[in-house]
Amino acid sequence: MRNNTIILAASVAALSTGLYSAVISAANVTANASANVISPLVITENTALNFGDVAVGLAGGDVVLATGGGRSVNGDAEAVLGGVNTAGAFTITGQALKAYTLLLPATVDISGGVGTMDVTTFTDTSSGAIPGAGTETFNVGATLTIGGSQAPGLYSSTYTVTVNYQ
Repeated sequence: MRNNTIILAASVAALSTGLYSAVISAANVTANASANVISPLVITENTALNFGDVAVGLAGGDVVLATGGGRSVNGDAEAVLGGVNTAGAFTITGQALKAYTLLLPATVDISGGVGTMDVTTFTDTSSGAIPGAGTETFNVGATLTIGGSQAPGLYSSTYTVTVNYQ
């Protein structure tokens, strides 16, 4: 019985020493976690980009549509009066006073009839930050390149405007 008591006492001593040292070396901290949920970005097309009526000669040319809606021609292209030309107009809705980036395409092919034409050099009037009211309206212009003796017809396509918070 004496041997069992010594073994039991030694086991209890070893066990209590291990537990005691584990309690001494443990530490806890209460940490914080947070998130700020903001309004998602929404972009809406208000007015389609429209280069209007254009006539072109054998050499072809460009029609430059400004963000204000005015247009000019280069090369053997002629802007025809009476055609409706409009800059693209968009509205961004999002978290007030947050910065954003706007991405416009490099090139878009518009097609119709038997051919295509390139739309390039997109420009815009966006500010890069959502105003205090939470919405911003901006315009988009671009350049249309018309090939020599381009086939008559209505040419159209879609393009993507991307907006992201910074």
